[in-house]
Amino acid sequence: MNNSPLTILVAEDVVATQNLLRQFLTRFGHIVLIADNGQQAVELFQEHQPDIILCDVNMPVMNGLEAIEKIRTLSDSSWVPILILSASDQDNDIVTGLESGADDYLSKPINLKVLNAKIGAMQRFVTLQKTNIKNKKVLQSLHDEFEHEQLLAKNIADKMLARGQLDYTNIEYWLQPNRYFSGDLIAASQPNENKVFIMLADSTGHGLGAALPILTLSRTFHAMTQKHFTLSEIVSEINSSLKAILTADRFIACNIFEIDLKHKSIEAWCGGIPNSLLLNEVGDTVHQFKSKHLALGILPPSVFDSSTEVWKWEQAVELIAFSDGVTEAESPEGIPFGEDKLFDILSNATSPKSRISMVKKAVLSHLNAEQGQDDISLVSIHCE
Repeated sequence: MNNSPLTILVAEDVVATQNLLRQFLTRFGHIVLIADNGQQAVELFQEHQPDIILCDVNMPVMNGLEAIEKIRTLSDSSWVPILILSASDQDNDIVTGLESGADDYLSKPINLKVLNAKIGAMQRFVTLQKTNIKNKKVLQSLHDEFEHEQLLAKNIADKMLARGQLDYTNIEYWLQPNRYFSGDLIAASQPNENKVFIMLADSTGHGLGAALPILTLSRTFHAMTQKHFTLSEIVSEINSSLKAILTADRFIACNIFEIDLKHKSIEAWCGGIPNSLLLNEVGDTVHQFKSKHLALGILPPSVFDSSTEVWKWEQAVELIAFSDGVTEAESPEGIPFGEDKLFDILSNATSPKSRISMVKKAVLSHLNAEQGQDDISLVSIHCE
């Protein structure tokens, strides 16, 4: 028998058998608790939470089978092995005992050699279970610490991002992270009353690894737009900064728009992200800003293409940009939301200001309470 001591509860009303088991078990260093009946066994179980129970069947006050059933209802998440001791070796009695919640059965008179082997087997289970419980507590502690650190880091990251000016009157948006940190970013900057810059970015991956590069992008975007750099200069600087810090498997798909309200023009740089739409008041698509460039952070400055596209409007339009997290959002059955459904909702919205909210409602319904596989971002800005 393993030398590691156990607490063993013996439920037995015959004094001679009690003494036999006490003497045998204490030889191996085990702590032995004696119950004279089933009711006392239940009480001792609640008080001491023993490692193993040896239980007679025929006892006064409460018999062994009733005691076992009661003990099983009182057990916490851990499983206590129970060995029935009985003068009967009939198959029906053995089956009844096991069905009541016991794990093994030993007929009287007790063969100490067999008992020794059975307790040894149970002890291996108890030892393994204790190890698992200990490991589970360690993992839970690590998980709780990780969750705390994630929340702390998220709070810091949110303050550093300072998305700012998204409360601009004509901007509507929806940003839903896949985890604590969002690898998607929607940001706006208004350096003067006639110009608005708006950016939608989608960083590779999820979580903290995707969010960290976003910090660099956000700082550069806000600093350079406020200092009146051109859009080409801004995307070139962002690309250089990201190329210097990102590994080869990381990049940021991005749309950046410079909207000139005075001259009614939109200048766009689009790289590695779904095409953006321009819709008129009735929902017709009047133009698409196609993603003509690679994502940011891939190409070195010497070959990076910062060329932009300019489009002018005569009547009011709404600019819609989104990440692939919208169209690739999957239902529980694995069906993606899709561009067709997105475009249909956008074109049939009751009013321009309701488009984002209608898409959000439809995507969440499509997900059906499931967590999306990617960050989701969608933004619109009304231009008139």
